[in-house]
Amino acid sequence: MMIAILVVLVLNLVVLLALLRYARGIRRRNAEMAELVAVTTAEVGKPVAVEPQFKDAKERLITIEILNPAELAATHNKYSGVAGAVAPGLIRKIVYDRTVQILREQLVAQGVQADVRIHVGA
Repeated sequence: MMIAILVVLVLNLVVLLALLRYARGIRRRNAEMAELVAVTTAEVGKPVAVEPQFKDAKERLITIEILNPAELAATHNKYSGVAGAVAPGLIRKIVYDRTVQILREQLVAQGVQADVRIHVGA
């Protein structure tokens, strides 16, 4: 009976030491996280650097130029490679129209109100 009590006491001591070690690790990690929060909070208060061309209130445009319309069309339709050789302008128009459609759908899904149009340069 005495041996059983001694074994239980030793096991309790081992468990207690393991829990103390675990708690020390948690305290160390908590201190690291508190330091990280302090550094991040200090960064939040700093003003954001803005490039000079964006300081005044002008309209903003995001431009997209698709550099590989023929290859892109070929990935979606096996006949577009042949059509691209005959009518590359038509393939480019179809790819851009589809891109505008996808952009509109994605922006609406994200709750963005945007005017998505194709501007053809000279």
